[in-house]
Amino acid sequence: MKNKNEKNKFWLKLDTSAKIYPAIESHENTNIFRIWAKMKKDVDVDLVQQALEIIKPRFPYFNVHLRTGIFWHYLEENNNPSKIWPDSPQPCEKIYPSYNNGYLYLIRVYKNNLSVEFFHALTDGSGGLEFLKTLITHYLILSGDLKEEPDGIMKISEKPDPEEYEDAFPKIVEKDKHLLPKGPQERSLFNTDAVYHHKDKYLPLGKYKVIIGTVPFKDLKALSKKYECTITQFLAALYVEALIMIQHEDVKNIKKHKNIGIEIPVNMRSFYPIKTMRNFSLFVVPRFNPKKLEKFEDIIAFMKPYMKKHVTKEYLLAMAEDNYKITQNPFIKNTPAFLKDFIIRFLSQTQGHAQFSGTISNLGSIRLPDELKDHIEDMGVLLGPSYHALTNCGVAGFKDHIHITFGRINKNPRVEKHIFRRLVEMGAKVKLKSN
Repeated sequence: MKNKNEKNKFWLKLDTSAKIYPAIESHENTNIFRIWAKMKKDVDVDLVQQALEIIKPRFPYFNVHLRTGIFWHYLEENNNPSKIWPDSPQPCEKIYPSYNNGYLYLIRVYKNNLSVEFFHALTDGSGGLEFLKTLITHYLILSGDLKEEPDGIMKISEKPDPEEYEDAFPKIVEKDKHLLPKGPQERSLFNTDAVYHHKDKYLPLGKYKVIIGTVPFKDLKALSKKYECTITQFLAALYVEALIMIQHEDVKNIKKHKNIGIEIPVNMRSFYPIKTMRNFSLFVVPRFNPKKLEKFEDIIAFMKPYMKKHVTKEYLLAMAEDNYKITQNPFIKNTPAFLKDFIIRFLSQTQGHAQFSGTISNLGSIRLPDELKDHIEDMGVLLGPSYHALTNCGVAGFKDHIHITFGRINKNPRVEKHIFRRLVEMGAKVKLKSN
């Protein structure tokens, strides 16, 4: 919940998931994600600025500075003017507080495109999407295209619910501690099980290549039904297949082949209907032994029972407790912030990111009130760059199609090529575009 300091500015502790992000932020790992909307008309920048000023009081937990205390980073109220930025050919760049008036989110406009980029210490995809939907609503009201806020959009006349400020993880651990399994559990945040990372030449620093593959929803639904799995599982399996093929090409000695680990975020709101607007996602990391997988069906056969076992309230609750316990460890709590950051960076480099060969994050189907949908041509999500995995994938559905969006900092788009080629071979219609 919010607190007050001596200057009457409220401040917030970083939520349990967010504590890692200030320490590991860099040019190659910006921890930025983008949610974008393509409007049916060109966007008026001045009206976006006005709409932002209207909705800001409804999202006080987003209008903050990132501060560094003695022991932890924290968020403090930010009353500086907000800026609207022209879009950049390199999305999801690191946000520098000095040029963005301290804000940890950034709104970009180009022609009929309206995007918002968030530093992950602030919120996750669900929180970011609610913010963008509200911004678009009031932009359309100002432009005369909408009369009033439709149902399903956060009302600016309402005060923020105290639950919106909450770090939900300790809350669910306390509420459902009786569900926690006994005995030692799998470690989730840091793990010594290093996996394969494909190698390639890096693009020049700051360059980020994006390829969006758009597939009809019915095509992906039919393919996932064929393999009796979810769309997320199907696309993750294609990702694994791509990395297996790349490892075969690059590492001729099969004895040296490493496991493939794919990070798949899970929105905890599907288990707990909590209103928090902060980070409330965890992740699972299925690890595939390429020596035991001969065909695509073998990947699916491993994926399905793994996900059934791990994407459960009990397993994820144990993960939440594990991560929360780390932050409450007396030694860690009392370690100065600068030293804590050094330790977190080291663990992230050697054990955290080492367990991911890639990430695929599915925001799901973006649902809007009909009043908004009439003015929006398209929407999607983009994950920021990853130094270790080189390539990341964000997935989002809108209306009758699904965007599979890859961002990479390496030269050759081998992962994307494989996945989109395989989709076409399987009978899906794929339209491609890039930055």
